[in-house]
Parts: sequence; C-alpha cells; structure tokens
Amino acid sequence: MSVINILPIKWFGDREAYMCSEVKIITVGLNPSDKEFREKDGDPFTSQLRFPDYINGNNASLEKALNNYFKKTPYRQWFNTGFEPILNGMGASYYSTNGYSLRALHTDICSPWATNPTWSKLPVSEQKKLISTGFPEWQDLVDELEPDIILFSIPQKYVKMLNIGPFDDLCSFPTTKDGQIRKKPVIIQKGMYGKSLAVFGRTWSIPFGSLGKEQKKELGNKIISYYGTI
Repeated sequence: MSVINILPIKWFGDREAYMCSEVKIITVGLNPSDKEFREKDGDPFTSQLRFPDYINGNNASLEKALNNYFKKTPYRQWFNTGFEPILNGMGASYYSTNGYSLRALHTDICSPWATNPTWSKLPVSEQKKLISTGFPEWQDLVDELEPDIILFSIPQKYVKMLNIGPFDDLCSFPTTKDGQIRKKPVIIQKGMYGKSLAVFGRTWSIPFGSLGKEQKKELGNKIISYYGTI
C-alpha cells in the first residue's frame, strides 16, 4: 500500500464557520495530494508543512489542524485555481480573509489518505482497498455536514458510486476562456444527492479545469441562482 501514513485529512477548512453559513457548500475530489506533506518530490513527508497544529495520535489536535488548514499554508496552487473561483461566484470561500460570508469545506470521496504515487498511478487493487473504507467514511461525513450544495469534479466512474438519479444540464460554456468557439461545449450537470444539490464538472489537471477563472465565477453565479429556485 502506498499510503502516506501521517494523518487522515477528513476535511479541509473551518468546520465551525461552515456549519454557521447560511448556505453550506462542500467541494469533492478523489483523495488528498502528496503535496499536503511535502513541497516537491524528494522532500521528506511531514505534517508540519500544512498541519503544524497536529500532534501525532491526538484527535483533538487533528481536528484543530484540519479546521486551521486554510489559515496556515494551504496548497494554494490547487485550491485557488480549482474550486475557489466557483465558490467566489457563489459568495463563498475556503478562506476567512477573502470577504465572503459563506465558508466552504473540501472533502475527498475515495480516501482521506494521501498516496505516493498519486491516485491515478495506484494499482486498481490499492484504489479499491482505499475506497472500501474511504467512501463509507465520506458518506458518514456528508451526513454530518448536511451540505446544501456539493461541487464534484471527479471522473464519471466515481460518480456512479453515489447512486444519484437522473442528471440534467445546469448550463454550458460554448467558448474557451479566451472567447474562442469550442468544438464541443463544456456541459455542467446537476442532480440531487439526498437533499443536496449536486453539481458535476470535468477535472482537467485541476477541478473544472476546462473553464477559465471568470467562467468559473460565472458558473458559481449560475449555481447559487439555481439553488435559490429549488
């Protein structure tokens, strides 16, 4: 098994502020990056890079470290270019310093454990072993969090684990971020996961990676506007 056995990242962000938000929003990836524990390949893995509040084996310190993630040294390259612009378009943010009233959390559907090599390079047998415990844990966490909106940017085969009913289109983006006409428009889909509005978009290096920053903000506006109608 290729688990980086330092700490499970059950969520990223200020859970208390999230629970107090008027609209509760979570984002979903597959599993944490190894960049949570080292800046570059070859560096030793450590919790002190992004989770300095964590004391090995201490559950209270683990929750504190997870809640303080975006107040310390988060993996900004991934979060800030991935989900954050969509959240901003919804009036939300992972960060308390960005001026948005809604606080979002990030979660991972397959496993709370980072791996080396990364998820896509793991043998299928190892992926399945991690999913066998990670996915039920994610479901339990979502039951506790009771989100109003969930943003998914994961491959279709993992969406199928959710047993969501029929999807339909929320909106489409026929142009690139530079205004060029695409061969195929980017389609954003929606469905319901329990009582939560579930929104789905493709990952392309980063979440919803086929969209530019301003397009992501526009998407956020569309999502929150649609949520207000249901």
